[in-house]
Amino acid sequence: MSRLVLVRVAPEWVCFPFWVRTTDEALADNCSAERLVAEFGAPAELAAAIDEWDDEFQAVYDRDDPASSGFPDEATTVEWHERGERLAERLAAALSVRVEFHTARGDRVFGH
Repeated sequence: MSRLVLVRVAPEWVCFPFWVRTTDEALADNCSAERLVAEFGAPAELAAAIDEWDDEFQAVYDRDDPASSGFPDEATTVEWHERGERLAERLAAALSVRVEFHTARGDRVFGH
């Protein structure tokens, strides 16, 4: 049976924020919050909170001009990034696996 070994929380335009790798997969697979809960036992409220955090990122995407996409100012960007770090750290503790957190502002690793 496949075992979860890594979750990467990395928002990308028009994707789910979760990228999971199991013992059966060499590459991480884009994963919905629902799948993270159903298949890997993530707490539903935490997965939903990360999904909502990602929704804020998706909302500032401009399909007509992707290069101009982004939060309106630096303070908003910093707050959003730091909130995502805290959520990723909670996810690592809840799942007892390595969680890599990545945004354009930087990377952090939590857990194993």
